[in-house]
Amino acid sequence: MKLKYGLIIAILLLLLCVSLALNYIFYKKAFIPLHAAKLDPIGLSYYPVTNLENRDDKPIVMFYGDSRGLSWPHPQLNHYQFLNRSIGNQTSIQVLERFKQHVVPYHPDIIIIQVCINDLKMIPLFPSKRDKIITDCKHNLQVLVKRAEKIKAKVILSTVFPLGKISLARKLLGMKEKPIMDAIDEVNIYIKSLASDNIQIFDSYRLLKGVGQAIDPQYSHDWLHLNQKAYQYLNEQLVVFLE
Repeated sequence: MKLKYGLIIAILLLLLCVSLALNYIFYKKAFIPLHAAKLDPIGLSYYPVTNLENRDDKPIVMFYGDSRGLSWPHPQLNHYQFLNRSIGNQTSIQVLERFKQHVVPYHPDIIIIQVCINDLKMIPLFPSKRDKIITDCKHNLQVLVKRAEKIKAKVILSTVFPLGKISLARKLLGMKEKPIMDAIDEVNIYIKSLASDNIQIFDSYRLLKGVGQAIDPQYSHDWLHLNQKAYQYLNEQLVVFLE
């Protein structure tokens, strides 16, 4: 009997330790960035002001968006100068609102945009706001490409990357894959409708998708992010747009 109670206590202690560890991880990943955003809601201080007098004469290609854009290494093309002004955890409205400060001063010739997953991942937590989240995302994309056109930059607009497998810990907090995947598909249809002479659609979703609506596991780092192999594959296709 004592052995049985001892085993139960040991299991409960183990579960407590796991719970504390998970809470700490989510605290670091979500709670701190959330409060940091209150100090600088659109991340204007994230990038220092760069001296444009020393800029190269090569055409400027800028990656712009959220953490997926931030993690995107530029292809090895010596005839371009590459910049990245993406910021992790940002929604489409945050990316849009800092355009004037983080994009306009550089006068990029080409802007590669990857955005919207941080909007769409909130749908399982706020299901009643699903339609508004998607509508806002589409609107922000439309305004974003118009602002790019206004500064005479060509746009390579990436479709939203497919979703990876959501961990059990996140599912326990209310995250569900299907609502996000369906929203990604809807936004990607809209993204493709924006194609024009000045806006090229880079269909990352098609390149990375595996079975059904999910990402091919060989390209997944976690539920939201890509691994190095995925970006290497994307860049192999991206150079066609740049050359």
